[in-house]
Parts: sequence; C-alpha cells; structure tokens
Amino acid sequence: MPSGMRIGEPVAGTTAVDVLDQLGLPAGATILVNGVGGGVGLAVARLAAARGLLVTGTGSTAKREPAEAIGVRFIDYTAEDVGELNPVGYDGIVDLVGGSSLRTVAPLARDPRNVIAVGDMSVPDLGGRFVERRLDRENLERSALLALDGVLAPVITAVHPLSDAPAALATVENGHTPGKVVIKVS
Repeated sequence: MPSGMRIGEPVAGTTAVDVLDQLGLPAGATILVNGVGGGVGLAVARLAAARGLLVTGTGSTAKREPAEAIGVRFIDYTAEDVGELNPVGYDGIVDLVGGSSLRTVAPLARDPRNVIAVGDMSVPDLGGRFVERRLDRENLERSALLALDGVLAPVITAVHPLSDAPAALATVENGHTPGKVVIKVS
C-alpha cells in the first residue's frame, strides 16, 4: 500500500469517482450530497470540488465542521428544511442515505436521471439511477493517485488501540461518525 494511503479509502474513493463520472457534470454545475459527513460523502464532496462543482451537503450537526472545512455549503437536516433551501434545484444529487431522505431530496434535481443513489436500490422508482461500480485496476489506480495528491484525503474522527476494537466498531455501527474510525495495530 502506498505511503499515506489508508485502508477503507479505496472503497470511498472509487465510489466517489464512479458517482461523479456517471453524473458527468461540467465545472460550475451544482451538486447536492445527501449524507455528506461520512467517508463516501466527504470523498464525493472533495472530488466534486476538485472538478469545479459547487457542492452543497446535508448532514447532522456533528458533520458540519468536516464538511465546511472542505468548502461544502452545509445544510443541517435536523434544523433546516432541505427542500426549501434551493428553489431552482440541483444539476446532480448523490444520495448516501436512502429511504425517506432520498425521497425528500430527489425532487430537487433539475433532471431526475441525475439522482444517483449509492445504497437505495429503489432510486429508479424516482427516475434516478443506482451507482454503477467499476472495481477495476484503472479505477483503483485513479483513486490511489487522487489520494496521494490529497484530493481524497480521509477525515479521521478517532484512533483506537486494538484493545479498544469493540468500542471502535460500536462507534462505526452507530452510523453517525463524521469521518473514519481507525484501529491502530501495534
């Protein structure tokens, strides 16, 4: 593994590359990342910004700081009505949450085909698409280069010793960590 590369980033990085390649939006386009605060969401936001897209992201209060630190216009879904904040809509929407949250944001897309879901297979019912994953050498190498260049740098929320692995896993299973949880082996 290249120096600086971290386990877990290939999944987040390749997912971000796949989603943004599938959308194919030009620089200056607007994108909403629903669930911006996790590993994949932050990777999508970083890569989108590097491609010149204007990024808005939704998340809970705890996710605000890491998202805003990379230039995301952040919407706290616990305090704001996501549907009322952009009356003209978005050129693309990346959904990382699914369920009722996907159904709330999907109508905000100017073109329903530009709603890409990463986890909710029901997105075609809304006119959108499920992410087409490309887990090949070329995509892994592209993501690795983006990581080495700092574009796909992960946000580390916490580092636990191996003896605290159960607590670290419980934190991740909670689903609300604003970044990566690392278990240090040594």
